[in-house]
Amino acid sequence: MGPNNITNTNTDTDVLIIGAGPTGLTLALELSLQHIPFRIIDSSPSRSPYSRAFALHARSLELLSRHPNIIPELISRGTFNLSVKLFSNKTPIFEIHLKDTPFADTAFPGPLFVSQAITEEVLDRVLEGYGRGVVEWGVKAVEVSQDASGVSVTLQNADGNEEIVRAKYIVGCDGAHSIVRKSAGLSFEGGAYPQDFILADVRLKWEYKANLHIFVGHYGLLAALPLGEGVFRLVCSRPFERDSEKEPTLEDFRDAIKQHVPGEVEISDPVWMTRFRLHHRIASNYRAGRCFIAGDAAHIHSPAGGQGMNTGIQDSVNLGWKLASVLRGESSDPELLLDSYHLERHKVGVAILHGTDRVFEIMATTNPVVLFLRDRLVPWVMPWILGDRERRRVRIRFISQLGIRYRNSPVVGNSRSWEGKLRGGNRAADGKLVGPDLSPGGGGETTLIGLLKGPGYHLFLFSGAGQNAIGMEELGNVEKALVDGYERITVHRILDRVEKSRKGFVDLDGNLHIAPPLKGVNTGAQY
Repeated sequence: MGPNNITNTNTDTDVLIIGAGPTGLTLALELSLQHIPFRIIDSSPSRSPYSRAFALHARSLELLSRHPNIIPELISRGTFNLSVKLFSNKTPIFEIHLKDTPFADTAFPGPLFVSQAITEEVLDRVLEGYGRGVVEWGVKAVEVSQDASGVSVTLQNADGNEEIVRAKYIVGCDGAHSIVRKSAGLSFEGGAYPQDFILADVRLKWEYKANLHIFVGHYGLLAALPLGEGVFRLVCSRPFERDSEKEPTLEDFRDAIKQHVPGEVEISDPVWMTRFRLHHRIASNYRAGRCFIAGDAAHIHSPAGGQGMNTGIQDSVNLGWKLASVLRGESSDPELLLDSYHLERHKVGVAILHGTDRVFEIMATTNPVVLFLRDRLVPWVMPWILGDRERRRVRIRFISQLGIRYRNSPVVGNSRSWEGKLRGGNRAADGKLVGPDLSPGGGGETTLIGLLKGPGYHLFLFSGAGQNAIGMEELGNVEKALVDGYERITVHRILDRVEKSRKGFVDLDGNLHIAPPLKGVNTGAQY
């Protein structure tokens, strides 16, 4: 770096986001909701057109519903995957139907399969609509240094011109080779899986439904995932005898299908084909002073269960409101609040890393002994494990990330008089509500989590159900007793039935009164 190509040394912002994938975009959206100044940069010249990650789980959909128009557009351009069919050596051994294991505490029936390219396109559009910042493409962070009052970052654009930016905080959403993580001195422990993998998005004609299919056998692993309109994502392990440095061809996938899939299958029209290696790593800490990391910069793991992009999105939701609270001077203990990001999210990363590792190593193994045992045990063990409704429910809840909670976090707690089963740090149950205009299907519908918008805190007051329910007037008295004298609190009254006043939100299905969330939650405290 030389002084002659430094064009600006006086650019300030509250938060500088490095990396504009789903993790970085989500953080930019959260800061926009909180009215916090930021910049978001990415070293790529433009968006990738390829699908890459493809699954948005229920918890991520809940959190993204807090931003306008994201969920309706994603649903219209994706498909909910409601079953998984497992084969072993061409023999079907079990099929999971998610409708058989419904969760009453979420508005989403299962994972939404939609291309990452579409997800990024939709998030970009919403971010632009907020009017607080857009992605700066072709801008690379080349040097990062922090001191007690902020972070200095040297940015370089495609022309080689450099700019020194001063930010109060920096967040690395810049992937496995994160400059933020490296500059902060955070380790990234783990390793690579021994297998090579190939991937293709192709048009597929076969006898099976457009749902997730997983095939394991003597030759390795093949997964087929529907992306819509007859296009499927094929992912398969590459035999060791193949040249791992050679780009895959359509014939490679035809060979894999012959080895794994029973029946006649035709593949054509490849949209994207590539090879890749998989790693499993996690950072020693998600924070070092004023530097934070999120998403793949903090944790990378196998694609089992489609956890990576979802975990990154939820990292950003967790961090966004905490940065905002500290920057506005609202926190009584800002260092503890910022530390809680690592304390809460690192545990999640470790649990997902271990969970996906175990599954992936068994399913994609090339160890001859493990392979021998797997091929003989899987046809017996999997139906036993997944045939039980409760065991199936526990596993699906883990994959959907609906079971994540932060009960042991130092920044959550409970009232001394509270005797209910739920505790501070629990995920707030979600469900459909009809808004004050009481027009189902006509714009009046929302969800409980969808109400958690904007800066400040949210208080939910529930009327109760049945004969013990109270009305709007009584809820108003409770509201006055609780919030008078407090600022930045938005109150939502949740009723179990429509009242003459046609005010409040109505829990028409009654699910939120069966499993009510905590009475008062911060915009992101549950996340």
